[in-house]
Amino acid sequence: MSLIRMFSQAVVVLVCAALAACGGGSSGSYDISDGGGSSSYANRIHMLVAASGELALDENPDGRPVHGTLTLRKLHKDALWYADRPHSESGRLPLSEYLGNGWLQAYDKVNPNATLQFRPQGSTEVSGLYLTLSRPLYDQATDMVSFQVRVLNDTVEGPLPLSMAFSNVSLNVLNNAEDDIEVSSYVQYAAQASLQPGADGRHVLMMTQAGENMFWVDNAPGTYSDSRPMSQFFSQWPHVFADGSPNAALVGTTASGALKVYFLTLDMPEYDADSGALRYAVSLLGEQHGALESVNQAVLLIDSGTFSRFPFPGKGTAYQAFGAGYDPSTSNTTYLYFGSDIARRQMGSLWGTLSYLSQSCEPFCRNDMKTIKDMGINLIRLYDWDPRNDHSQFLDHAHDLGIKVVVPISNWLPTQGPDTWDKEVPNYFRHGNFGNRDNNDWHPAIAGVIISNELDQEEGGRYYQNAIGLVERFLQEADALKFSKSVPVGVPVTFAKRSEMPSWQAFDQLVNDPRMASYRSRLMLCPQTYNDATYLFVNAEGTGKGWVQQTWERYQLPILFTEIGASRTNNPDSSIVRDQLRGAIEYQNSNPQQLMGAIHFQFDNKVWKQTPGDTDPEGAFGAFRHGDVVKSIPTVRADYDYDIWEANNNFGTLNIDRLEPTVTHGVVVEAYR
Repeated sequence: MSLIRMFSQAVVVLVCAALAACGGGSSGSYDISDGGGSSSYANRIHMLVAASGELALDENPDGRPVHGTLTLRKLHKDALWYADRPHSESGRLPLSEYLGNGWLQAYDKVNPNATLQFRPQGSTEVSGLYLTLSRPLYDQATDMVSFQVRVLNDTVEGPLPLSMAFSNVSLNVLNNAEDDIEVSSYVQYAAQASLQPGADGRHVLMMTQAGENMFWVDNAPGTYSDSRPMSQFFSQWPHVFADGSPNAALVGTTASGALKVYFLTLDMPEYDADSGALRYAVSLLGEQHGALESVNQAVLLIDSGTFSRFPFPGKGTAYQAFGAGYDPSTSNTTYLYFGSDIARRQMGSLWGTLSYLSQSCEPFCRNDMKTIKDMGINLIRLYDWDPRNDHSQFLDHAHDLGIKVVVPISNWLPTQGPDTWDKEVPNYFRHGNFGNRDNNDWHPAIAGVIISNELDQEEGGRYYQNAIGLVERFLQEADALKFSKSVPVGVPVTFAKRSEMPSWQAFDQLVNDPRMASYRSRLMLCPQTYNDATYLFVNAEGTGKGWVQQTWERYQLPILFTEIGASRTNNPDSSIVRDQLRGAIEYQNSNPQQLMGAIHFQFDNKVWKQTPGDTDPEGAFGAFRHGDVVKSIPTVRADYDYDIWEANNNFGTLNIDRLEPTVTHGVVVEAYR
């Protein structure tokens, strides 16, 4: 089941319940305070419901309809709202006020995002859209409102049609993010919810058969949407809502089928994943909720909080799984391996189910990404990336599987100068590289960006300094294109001990460089270590504190281990790897703001260094070793998008080999599952 389909099932109950308050001017059975209070329009989250509507979209040259007009009919007369924290108010106001002067005050020059749930005409299933709204036109006489919309995501089966008619409509308009800090609003759902008297004048919210996953969508100007397990979210609660307890709207239907809305402040969450029981201590916003009735098919809409695009916990692997015949020292002699870029379309036989070559990979398409997913891995780190290649298929496949990707800028670009950067850096933001289909934000599979690999070990450090300059140039381009600022950037470095602690000298150069003054909050620290778990998380250099804790205390920046592992030549049972990964997960669960994850080095042995008995220590890190070649695909000029003069017209042969699990595979799965 895909993320979007799960989201539509989560909110179907809100749509159906809302109809109890639609049509004929009936106010339904909810009881809420009229609010008033001091919270501004900009702090309010608004809810609109309607009996029917239509969506009419314009054709785009690429065939993807994303812009058009949304029309809602037979609306409830009021917009319901509750305040984003730190305010603690709720209320309702006439649609004419909200869609007139209130709209201008609430959103100013930034068009708000919203979720729309509806039942398409002739269908019994509920679908959903994630939209940006603009230019509301309200006709009170005909009880109709229209918006100009941009579709950010949808749950519609098949291609999104140019026109749709639907009923049972709910539109949830999010308040905009402030101070250029990206935030998201959260959605949880359950079969039933009830409010019971609790201690200290508060109540207890009990939600039963709560969904396994919860969902979030970005508040404008962000455009990101995602899904995560509920169990993972609650361990991050103190971090996500560090600035105060969140407010929420609880929506559901009473036993009589009428709509009931409660506005609440949430605290002290308790979640039992096995039973699906969810409990909060809550305070009611407003004083006129009426009798505390239980509601069925409950939806809990939680106000905005900080978030990370990284999965939690970050259970990663380094991926460069070329088959027999690949060697980095000779890769640039063929079109196929030029640039050592495994995420390119032409490598689909290895990471996916299609070859994207003239010859099919059937029946031996390897589909490494599905294998990665089945191992419990949710994060991939790549090494090489040629922006002339098309990577959209790789990123789309990862996104479909719920795997996040740390995308790279290869070592070549930092060895060049600013003139080359100005030419090359914009190419990384196009679709097919780091950009989404609309070329207005990151591809949704991307969690972070890393620039270069271990250039700190170069004598003199000139190229490492260049890499820092490239970070600045890259983020300048991202800001010029208005890409969201929630994708952190790092520079992977060795774990060499050149100062008090390993990697600190390199981190000092990065963090204290004047070019990073405006970008410090958008950096992540990326060490590559083979030290054991005790050193990393418990006691480094006899200090009584682990390396991670001390590094966080020094820099106050999140850490991502872009390589962590051990060769089987020195650790035949891979117990060091098991303890490293377990230690990283445990530490991240307790300190989500400090550690973003660990990238196990690596998915497979280096095929060009693989030897019987793991006698080459550099070829014995993988969770898999390379077995027999099961299919060879000779490539032809038509398989490639551009000419490479260095390749001398040698197009190359893609060998698909059988991957065989090593002992490291078992310990990675043990730690990650």
